[in-house]
Amino acid sequence: MTNRCLLGAGVALAVAFGGVQAHAQLFGPFPPGTLYLGPEGGWTQLTSQSDQFTVRGAPHPNFSPKVDFDSGFNVGVRGGYEWGPWRFEEEYSYRNNGVSSFAGRGNAVFDGNRHSNAIMTNLIYDFTFGWPVTPHIGAGIGAVNIVDGVSLKSPFRPVPAFPDTGFTRLHGSTWEFGYQAIAGIRYNINPALALDIDYRYLATPDYTLNNGGRFVNGRCCVGISYKTGYSTQNVVASLTMRFGLPAPVAPPPAPPAPPPPPPHQVYLVFFDWDKYNITPEGMQILQAAAAHWRAGGAVQIQVTGYTDLSGSAGYNQRLSERRANAVAAALERLGIPRNEMIVAGRGENDPRVPTAKGVREPQNRRVEIVFP
Repeated sequence: MTNRCLLGAGVALAVAFGGVQAHAQLFGPFPPGTLYLGPEGGWTQLTSQSDQFTVRGAPHPNFSPKVDFDSGFNVGVRGGYEWGPWRFEEEYSYRNNGVSSFAGRGNAVFDGNRHSNAIMTNLIYDFTFGWPVTPHIGAGIGAVNIVDGVSLKSPFRPVPAFPDTGFTRLHGSTWEFGYQAIAGIRYNINPALALDIDYRYLATPDYTLNNGGRFVNGRCCVGISYKTGYSTQNVVASLTMRFGLPAPVAPPPAPPAPPPPPPHQVYLVFFDWDKYNITPEGMQILQAAAAHWRAGGAVQIQVTGYTDLSGSAGYNQRLSERRANAVAAALERLGIPRNEMIVAGRGENDPRVPTAKGVREPQNRRVEIVFP
């Protein structure tokens, strides 16, 4: 049931990520890959087991004590090849869990542990969405060496719960097929270094161990074997160091900068105070502007009137419009169509020479003719 639940959860996780990343290419093309290597370590929980004992030659040949385990630790190393979003890796890991209870009796009566050495081949897929942290899922198969050791403490010999067996120490080891499911997240610290936080479920099929312990009831040849299982929940952190990263590709040379746009040509026509009639000097400016327009082709020009800061804002706005219209009419007479001009008044806004309110500044009483 546990394996079916884990398989269902893994499928659901893969479908969820796959829906988000449906556009991704699973099999390339990818840039050249890189080798990696790194240590790992973390927390391990070993599932309780109801061991099925068989005692050959004893009055009570079969019994099934329950064995509970403390939380333990795992350490190891992994290395492999990273190619695009795929990782192909080999992993060695050591796990150790102490026995907390045997047949309902705690570690005041029993002492021991169950530890393993696992050599796994893993396949992992990283879901890359452009995030700083990327999720991944994977699976692995391999071989697991499981070693049991449970001892009865001195004041309690022989075993109180099973006096007819006469054992003081159970010990055995075996190599079994192992499999694991992997899900986690990765943070790429820099191109050569990454931190992974994984959940890993490592388990084996049920197996049988033949006891290699000692006996105290005089029956030296009494044999004990027991069937048990190994399934662990693990939270593992690892630091991955990449080697042989491809040299960064030099960016193509930047295209030459476009030539700067020609500067705007501005003609200024100045006015007497509170006037909008064009002076002889102003007419010479307008003639030069009209010649510019004819030489440069039909372009739309801006004709904008301004005032100084004397007088009220409303009056100055109307005066600036009169100045702009007077200049536009003169330009029209010099051959520039009215529809080739944008005519506006800005009043006392945007003074050419900033002054206090009420100051009669000649430089601010103007019309600007701007060629694009």
